[in-house]
Amino acid sequence: MQGDLFTTDAYGLPSPAVFSAEKSENRKEHGMAAAADSKAEVLELAREIARELCRTRGECTADDVGEVLFARHQIITMGPAAGSLFKSSEFEPTGAFRKSARKKNHARLLYVWRLRT
Repeated sequence: MQGDLFTTDAYGLPSPAVFSAEKSENRKEHGMAAAADSKAEVLELAREIARELCRTRGECTADDVGEVLFARHQIITMGPAAGSLFKSSEFEPTGAFRKSARKKNHARLLYVWRLRT
């Protein structure tokens, strides 16, 4: 077979190498790290806001952080680095979700986060 173009399915038959959980996870982690590195200062500022919101409200979402980030610093978006906002051992999901109010997010569900105790 041709290297990474084909793999073997559960029956031993060749199939296109479109699905690979390991490669998908590796690519995701690499992309998130590159995005976070490119916006390191903004990302740390956003995490400070998230910590503050969690301490005062008990929880927050990425939208909550984005609203404060804009109000205080006129930063409209973090771009792909936003996906790394809560990728820190100090935050944990509450198990709840809220619909995003950002127009471009089309009301998708956002995790609600809190500080880890």
